This record gives sequence, C-alpha cells and structure tokens, in this order.
Amino acid sequence: MIYRTVEILGNRYAGFILCLIVILNLAAGSLVMNMNPEIYPPFFPFDLTFFFQPTLAVHWWLYLLLVTFGLFAINMTACFIESIVRLKTATTGRLRLFIGIFIHAALLLTMAAHIHDGFYGDSGQATLSPEPTPLAGIGDVSALSVHSTYHPDGSLRDTEAILKITQADGHSVGKRIAYNEPATFDGGQREIIIQGGEERPAGVILIRKNDGETFEMMPYQPQQMSGGRLTLRDIYPSGMRVLIAQFVWERVAEDPQLLTMALHHDMVRHNKITIAGEVLGYKEMLEVPVVAVMTRYNPAIPIILLSLLLASIGTVLQIYFARRQSEI
Repeated sequence: MIYRTVEILGNRYAGFILCLIVILNLAAGSLVMNMNPEIYPPFFPFDLTFFFQPTLAVHWWLYLLLVTFGLFAINMTACFIESIVRLKTATTGRLRLFIGIFIHAALLLTMAAHIHDGFYGDSGQATLSPEPTPLAGIGDVSALSVHSTYHPDGSLRDTEAILKITQADGHSVGKRIAYNEPATFDGGQREIIIQGGEERPAGVILIRKNDGETFEMMPYQPQQMSGGRLTLRDIYPSGMRVLIAQFVWERVAEDPQLLTMALHHDMVRHNKITIAGEVLGYKEMLEVPVVAVMTRYNPAIPIILLSLLLASIGTVLQIYFARRQSEI
C-alpha cells in the first residue's frame, strides 16, 4: 500500500506537468512584477516574507507557485524513495537508478535551498563613508576610495570602491568591489554589493593671502586664527551650480559674523572672506568617498554547494551510462 502510494505520487508524467506549471508561474510572476514596479522596492531581494506582509491579490502567482512547488517537491521525494526501494531489489540497471537518486537529491536540495533563503535570508542597504559603519555579520566597514569610469559617449561604465573591513577580533582587511564584483564573506553567505558611489565635498582648504598659510576646514571643527575662531557650518549648492561655503567668525566681545565663500577659482570677487583685516581665499576642496551598497545574507549556500556536488556526480554518471549504451 505504501509503495503503491509512493508510485502514484512519484508519477513521472505528473512531475513533468508540475514542472511546466512551475515554469508558467515564474513567467507570470515576471510579467506581474514588470507591470507593477511600484509595488516592489528598488534592488528587490529574494525575500519571500515580503509577499506575506501583507498578502495581496496581485501576488497570486507566488502563492500558486509555492503550492505547485510543494507538490513538485512531493513528487521528487516520491521518485527519490522509489529509486532507493528499487535499488535494493534490482539486479540490473543499478547505474541508472543511482543516476536518478543523485539527480532527484540535487533537485530536492536546490528547492529546499531557495525556500530556506527566501524565508531566512536577509538583505539591507547602507551608505559607507570614511567613518566606520557596522554591518551585521561582517564588521565595521569604511570606504577608502571610490572611482567611476565612463564610456566615450559619457555613460557610466563601472564604479569601483576600496573598502576597509574591521572584524570583531580587530583584524582589518581591504576589499575591492565593483558592479558584478561583490565582496564575499563566510564562504559566500554574506555579500556587499555596490549600488553606486561618488566623491562628495566634505570640507575646504583656505589659504591666507599675506603669508600663504593653509587651513583645513571641516564642518563644526573650529580653527583658531587672527585672535578669534572660524567655523565651517555648511557647504551647499547655489543656483549657478557653484558650491557655497558658509562660515561663522567669532571673536571675544564681538557679535558672531556669518560669512560666505564661492568655492570656485574663477569667481575671484566671491571666493574669499575677510576676518580681522586678513583675507582668506579658497584653495581647494576636501572630498570623501561615499558608497551606496546592498548587503546580502544567504544561509543556503552550503545546501546549494551540496546540491551542485550531487548534480555533478549524477551528470558524470549519466554521460558514462550514455557512452556505454552507445557502444552496445
């Protein structure tokens, strides 16, 4: 009775039909997601919990896919059990049964890996700068540099960033990331994937006209000079596409003064300020790398590797079996 049930559940024609339905569901899902992009967040990860928080009618294809996926898994399991049972009593054709066992086991593990990743995997987004940013499971990550390359027509070709990762034990490593070249950790289970990056203004270098002395001005880090204190408050764009630096000059027994400077060498009338009778001019911009990344955690990588091993063994055996059959 049990064996008969296994035979029915493992019917190869039923498995073929279920496989076709899975393909149809995936195709329908692609169309639905393309037609309703506003429903899904940018860089949408493989996260099945998204489809249940809350459940929506537009996700009918996913719910149907999970049902079909479950029935297909039952069919594969039944085929796997049937092959093992037949192997115990078979006197001929054992190699073919071994091939079936390896291939069915690989399919089952692949299906289990995707379900496991879908419900227990994780993803997130972060903006990295020279200041360390903690990333779960990886460590404190900071951006050391970022560089973009362009095609002759001016379109973006690639963006490359160098990261510094300080792990929990204090050990630091450097990692290079670019489009299609993520940084991987824990055997590939964790990834840092670049989404974009640029050098952003962070401060200004001023030069004193009378002696050429320079001052590095960073936001809210006052510099003592000329008997007072100069503080960079902000850097912001103007309507003329020129960056403007805003300073506060403070001196004992005097009211604070709000001063602005155009950060452009050609604007000679506006790229300097005067404090206590001394002229400070714009020398150059201080920039820091800022990199937008997505973090990805896939706990099913070991399962996928095992599935790949079994599928490879099954494929080699199938090639050997087909070659032997052709020689008969």
